[in-house]
Amino acid sequence: NIFMRPYNYKVWAVPTTKMQCAWLGERVAAPNLKLVTKNVVLNKIAGNWGPNATFRFPARDGTGGIWIAVSDTLPEDKKRYGKKGEVEKVDAEGKVVTLSDGTTIKYNKLISTMAVDSLVEKMGNQELISLSKGLYYSSTHVIGVGLRGARPERIGDKCWLYFPEDNCPFYRATIFSNYSPYNQPQASEKLATLYLANGTKAASTEPKEGPYWSIMLEVSESSMKPVDQENLLKDCIQGLINTEMITAEDEIVSTYHRRFDHGYPTPS
Repeated sequence: NIFMRPYNYKVWAVPTTKMQCAWLGERVAAPNLKLVTKNVVLNKIAGNWGPNATFRFPARDGTGGIWIAVSDTLPEDKKRYGKKGEVEKVDAEGKVVTLSDGTTIKYNKLISTMAVDSLVEKMGNQELISLSKGLYYSSTHVIGVGLRGARPERIGDKCWLYFPEDNCPFYRATIFSNYSPYNQPQASEKLATLYLANGTKAASTEPKEGPYWSIMLEVSESSMKPVDQENLLKDCIQGLINTEMITAEDEIVSTYHRRFDHGYPTPS
């Protein structure tokens, strides 16, 4: 009740009592009890622990750079992006996919990254559609905040932080400026201050130099965990102040908010 239940509710937007537990083995790294006890006694922090203690990340273009690089390895005539590439129908028995522009593609094996409920709708299989109604999913709000100033030493070189508390809407904060120096404007670039973190106007709206740093926040939403979308950006910035990630006087130079209806499938 201190961490696992409140945190997982914030992540999945579904009470843990409505979730099954088979997913735990992949999502939760199993601790070494002997090592944990030793570290507590010695007041030592465990380093390089967990499945993603180290990872590779593009120097430029953010997470999207990974998928752009993958796309670049494929022949142009094998790629269909945008509205013309939307799947309208999947004939599972005939092994044919129909796209929105009428193009049909035959296949031997279909690898789908569509949400399961969307896929079975395209298949038109009423039995599977009925079964899919029992599945949960959460919507995801991605909030970006760009700030003027040096990254606070209290945050250090951390990649992400988790928040089970109820004094902020977000469950995770990612310090994208720690991933690469190209994930924020260079210090010499001049940007205007939109407003201070506490919502008040800046003393000047004239563009001025940095340095800059950036935060990405994630907020889950479902019918069991509604979100005030209109005020979510403001609430997240207040949450950053509440959790001492930023101060009330910090200068905000850019913001971003995007909602993904199908964010994460929920183990249900």
